[in-house]
This record gives sequence, structure tokens and C-alpha cells, in this order.
Amino acid sequence: MRGITLFALSLVVLITVATLAIVSFRTPNLNHEVISNPVVNANNISVPELIGRINNFTLSLYDKVLGRYWDQNVVISPFNVYVALTLLYEGTNGSTREELSNVMGLTNVSVCEAYRRLLDSLPMGKSNGTILIVVNAIWLRREFPFKYNYVELINKCYNAEVRYFGSVEQLISDVNSWVNAKTRGLIKKVLDRGDVGEDVVAVIVSVIYFKAKWIEKFKPTSPIDFWTGKDYVKALAMELISDKLRVVHGSDYVAVEIPYSNTSISMVIIVPENYTSIRSTYKEMIVEALDKLSGNYSKKKVWLIMPKFNVTLRMDLVRILWDMGVRDVFIPGKADLTRMANVNVGDIWVDKVIHQAVIKVNEEGTEAAAATAIIVVKESIPIVDERIVVNKPFIYLLWDRGSNAILFIGHVVNPTET
Repeated sequence: MRGITLFALSLVVLITVATLAIVSFRTPNLNHEVISNPVVNANNISVPELIGRINNFTLSLYDKVLGRYWDQNVVISPFNVYVALTLLYEGTNGSTREELSNVMGLTNVSVCEAYRRLLDSLPMGKSNGTILIVVNAIWLRREFPFKYNYVELINKCYNAEVRYFGSVEQLISDVNSWVNAKTRGLIKKVLDRGDVGEDVVAVIVSVIYFKAKWIEKFKPTSPIDFWTGKDYVKALAMELISDKLRVVHGSDYVAVEIPYSNTSISMVIIVPENYTSIRSTYKEMIVEALDKLSGNYSKKKVWLIMPKFNVTLRMDLVRILWDMGVRDVFIPGKADLTRMANVNVGDIWVDKVIHQAVIKVNEEGTEAAAATAIIVVKESIPIVDERIVVNKPFIYLLWDRGSNAILFIGHVVNPTET
């Protein structure tokens, strides 16, 4: 019998989301109710190839999140972000479309068919207490000239509910109520009043929700001393002795796969030997661990001790997506959303990409949800002779025009620093 005490909580959450919401899904062979779509060819792209492209997006997005939040608990669903961006992608054109295509791996892909095939490959639906759902919706401003073909496409291909709004207050209330219902109360409010201005014309929303019990229930145990990287804290813990756990080792990590009941989805926990180095090693670590877990395995009894945890994170992904290469769609005057509405290039653009995710892990199992809301606004640039945006390093002076004396001089390379 072997005892394993797990401690890198931030990476625990990373791997949980990567496994639950992204793609280390094995092809399901379960006989349960499935919400399915017909299998179709997506320009000859195979499901494993499509999954690989989504995985690349997942790791790229997580890389940016890790750089900002590496010293705090994280839960994200890049899968959920990807689905929301897919609905946006269908409304783009020109260089805006090309940038999204490059970042999302959608070049030469029939996106609608790829999406259908993706959902068909996942264990969607409800079975004996296990739930995995992916749902979409879009809110459109009444009387704004949206294109019929775009609205019909996202409704029929992506099963997106199409709703209309008049006031911003109505919009926020309706979006939050819808997300609250779809996430079974895990995410009660994805939009705040400050997120949405009077210039909003559309909000694209995607939700993923997962709930399952462990195939073998954990038992509560004594609190463990959990090393945070700075000091020890007492963490509520649970334990399981089982031969249904898979354990693999790398040169600098140990990984454990914990199966859920009535689904092919599992939780994978990777504990690095040195968490402070994962910013440079996590990709290789994840890929190697999942590859080893997918191989042949000799059954053995394992004693697993791990913390219970709840994590919530909410962020605006605009800067992160910008760093990944998605830029034009955020620039007024340049964003090309002419497949979405009868507008000129630059008339409407994406103001915010709000992502919120929640996960709860205890002795019974796991419940997780994520919602992404893409806020599209109309550009209302005033009529001027010249427009100047100071968005890069600059020199400044305090200058007395009367005497020509320079009283202060300096430069700014990062206006967020003080």
C-alpha cells in the first residue's frame, strides 16, 4: 500500500479544468442518455485533430493566466471560452476572422460541422447523477441590423437561444438569470452593471456545467499541513484507498487519475516536485502525464490523501486574448464583424470577454461550471479632424508657453506603475 499526500492546489485546479472541460476525454462507451448531434465530416478534420487544436488553445490561454495568477488558486475552462469565441468567429470577416482562425486553429475548417462533431465525441447529457452540458445563447439589441444568416446559423448549428433586449438593465438581468439556471446556481451573476454600457448591441454567452460523484467515495480525514510555497496552512482533507486510481510518475512530478461514476470523464491531479518552476515546465508535464495515463496500466492499490477545495475566478480576457494574437476584434474602427450585422468595418467591436468559473471538490465528487460572455458594442466616434491615441511610451513636459521654460520633464513606459 502506498500513501500519496497531494499539495499543489493551483495545479490541482488547472488539471481538473483541463480534464473536465477540455479534452482528456476518452471516447465514451457508456449506455446513458446523450444529447447528441449527427457525426459529419468537418473538411476531413478528425476528432483527435480537432481536440488537439483545442488543447493547443487551452495551454496557450492557461500560459497567459498562469503568468498573472501563478501564486493564487485558479479555475478556468478554456473549452468554454473556445466555444463562445466560435460563435463570435462566425460573425467576423477579413483580418479579424484570420486572427481568430490562427489562434483557435480553425484554418480550412468547417467550423459549424467541427463543433457538432466535437460535442458528439463528448459524454454529453445526464445519467444517474452525472451531468455534462454545453449551452449557448445570444442577446441582440432590438432593431439593430443583424444579419438573418448569422442569427439562423448560430441558432441552428450551435443550438444557441436567440433573445432580444431593449434596456441594459433588462439585458443584465436576463443574462444573469439564464446563466444562474444553466449552472444550477453555481454562477449567479456573470455580468455586473459596470460591464455593460448603453452602447451594447449584443452579448454572446456560452456555459459549461459538470457534476459527478466519484466512482468510489472518499472519506473525511484529519486536516493536512498544506505547503503553499510560502508557509504551511491547515487544509480540510479527504482520503481514499482504492485499486481504481491510476498513478504515474515523471522525473519531477506524480500524477493521479481519479474516475467518476457513469462517465468517461476523470479528474487528473499533477503534483510537481517544485511548483515554483511550473511556468516553464507545465506544458511538457501535462502532455507527458496524460500520455502515460492513456497507456497500459497494472492495477495496484493506492492510498490517496488530498484537500477538499472550492475555487472561483472571474476575469476579463481581452488582454490575455490580445497577447495570444486576437487583436483586431477589440479595436474600434478596425474590427470586422460584417458577417454578424449590416454595418461597416469598425462600426461594432468587442469591448469585454468576461469569463467566470467555479469548482467544488469534496468527498462525494465534483461540481464545476464556467460561463463566458462576449460583449459587442457599437462604435460612436465623434466627428473630429484628427484622432490620437497615446498607447505606447511617451515623453512629457510641463512647459510655460509665455517664457518657454520647461519646468518638469519625464517619460512613461508603463502607466499602470506608480
